[in-house]
Amino acid sequence: MDFEPKNCSKLRMLNCSTLWCKCLGRGLNKDQIDRLHSIQRIFLLKFTRAFRTSSTNVLNVLTGIPPLHIVAKAEFIKFRIWVNRSNEYNTIFDINLLDKYVPLKNIPSRQKLINLDSKISNADYEIYTDGSRIENETGFAVCILKDEINIQNYLFKLNTFNSVFQAEFAAIEFAVNWAVKEKVKVNIHTDSLSSISAINSANTRSEFVNKVKSNIFRAKNMVGLSWVKAHAGIPGNELADQQAKLAIPSGEKFVIPAPYSHLKGLLKNYIVNKWNEYWNSYDSASGIRVRGYINQVSPKFLIHNKFLIYFLSGHGPFPSYLHRFKFLDSPHCICGMLGDADHYIFSCSLTKEFHLIKPADEHKKAWFNNLLTNRQAVTKMEGAFRTSRNICDTLTQERDHN
Repeated sequence: MDFEPKNCSKLRMLNCSTLWCKCLGRGLNKDQIDRLHSIQRIFLLKFTRAFRTSSTNVLNVLTGIPPLHIVAKAEFIKFRIWVNRSNEYNTIFDINLLDKYVPLKNIPSRQKLINLDSKISNADYEIYTDGSRIENETGFAVCILKDEINIQNYLFKLNTFNSVFQAEFAAIEFAVNWAVKEKVKVNIHTDSLSSISAINSANTRSEFVNKVKSNIFRAKNMVGLSWVKAHAGIPGNELADQQAKLAIPSGEKFVIPAPYSHLKGLLKNYIVNKWNEYWNSYDSASGIRVRGYINQVSPKFLIHNKFLIYFLSGHGPFPSYLHRFKFLDSPHCICGMLGDADHYIFSCSLTKEFHLIKPADEHKKAWFNNLLTNRQAVTKMEGAFRTSRNICDTLTQERDHN
């Protein structure tokens, strides 16, 4: 829920001075973007063990690691929205619907740490609370018991952007406010450890969380709060769990702001969208080749096998590649054909035992997707490229002798 200093680490690494923030605000120029790429490139090459000439953009895609300049921009936007409360990015999310960042200095010290008794002995009611999230829908329930008899249930439905943590926390707040309104003492039972941790934390910067803590602080002599294990057969907790699920289709509408985690999720989508735009505008030979096999960029995508990277990038132990960078006089294999990655995987007579069936252009993406989970096929590719490396060594030796 919080905007912690550690979450600015990327910006710190980029020397986030006032000047730098201004640069991010108006957009980086090509030189600045290139400098960021040169920083990121060092780690991409170490991580992938790719040839040093491999494109940074290609390595970004193959590792699922977005370009640093796009990540930096997203971090800047997040800071502007969450901390500065800027409305210049309302196309990403309306700040009026978003929880607010509260500096620690603005939180009364007596409300930072709240120590509630887990149980008060003279309670009038026992209240069980629970939150639920099913298929992007969120709700919560507050179940009131008197002498172990369920006398009242309150069911509420939240917005799709609200988290289950918020549902759990809002349920506790409702129970506290109910006790204050009815002027009774209650013991509240929740299975949400994260809610109890937030109440006990002195470093919470969410306005929503701090508002709830403020209400709890004012009512703490009337309220006990304890954690109960979920799905452990405790009747009150099982009842609250059932009612929280019912709250999603039938609960009364309850409005609380979107959490910080929702903003982070939106900015992850922003990164992917901007990354796709940037990647699709990259028209180098290696970029065009990779796009033939990979549908779109994804942070979930990861290729850690260097032979697959050789194949996709075209930068590997191939005569055509070595000729391009002046290490060989000819781009041809010793069999006489053009010695590129496709040649050794699909057609070279010297790697026949390792051949894979060449896909038609329209089937390349499906073919490569299947290849990623086909260990036997990947092993064949590794064998073909080890052979091509031996061929390149032979050609290099012949050149040196001549």
